[in-house]
Amino acid sequence: MAKKGAKRDGSKSVAIQKYLDANPGAGAQAVKDALAKGGLEVSIGLVNKVKYSKPAGKKKTAGHRGRPKAASGGSNSDRIREYMDANPGATRPQIRDALNAQGVAVSTSLVNAVYVKYLAKLGKKVTSARGGRRVKAAQARPTAARASATGAGLSAAELLNAKGLVDQLGGIEKVRQALSLLEQLQ
Repeated sequence: MAKKGAKRDGSKSVAIQKYLDANPGAGAQAVKDALAKGGLEVSIGLVNKVKYSKPAGKKKTAGHRGRPKAASGGSNSDRIREYMDANPGATRPQIRDALNAQGVAVSTSLVNAVYVKYLAKLGKKVTSARGGRRVKAAQARPTAARASATGAGLSAAELLNAKGLVDQLGGIEKVRQALSLLEQLQ
């Protein structure tokens, strides 16, 4: 254990770095064993710290979470906003395709996110061409307006009741027979 107030000179780290410079493909255990033969005890943790740390003076790359900026300068979001300024009526797929053709790799989700925020700042509301994700579920269930337009004046509730009757009688053919008998009684 180091004495209090003792100054660290980094001799272990320097020795590890010199060994790694001479043997760039060496693993942590090999470095530890080689230095132990020379009389210097080091831990695998220290070897890994020296081996995988950045050299002094080298700064982190610019960009969010290490992602590179767009090739032509500025972020991909900036490029999307620039394109929208130049083409105010462009749709999201048009923006994505145009930028990808220019060599700016943008994803659909990034274009959507920037598009929505950009229009929100302009005070515009973004709507989906098909009315959103709930369209499929709404189309599966008949509404009263759709049922009356297609079901000869029947409401959705009446159609559901008719379906219950069909199920209760055992199928469409049984319902047809029942209707035929009802017509004869009138």
